[in-house]
Amino acid sequence: MSQYALLICRSQTEAIGLRRHLGQMGVPGEVARPPRHERTESCGWAVRVGASQADEAVRRLRQLGLSPCRVMPDEGGGA
Repeated sequence: MSQYALLICRSQTEAIGLRRHLGQMGVPGEVARPPRHERTESCGWAVRVGASQADEAVRRLRQLGLSPCRVMPDEGGGA
């Protein structure tokens, strides 16, 4: 099981915004590129968070009206 999860975003700007909101919630994250096979033209950036925090982070983001395209394990797993 991966230690990290990727919150896949539609753009780099969206990823930066999600990272900022997560930081305000006390959830550390970093903007990253998802694996090439997971990218589409509209989903080429992600925020990497701890896998144990991913579900709660997504739930809280949705309460703010924000949400990533999808969430996936980060099999690369490193910073």
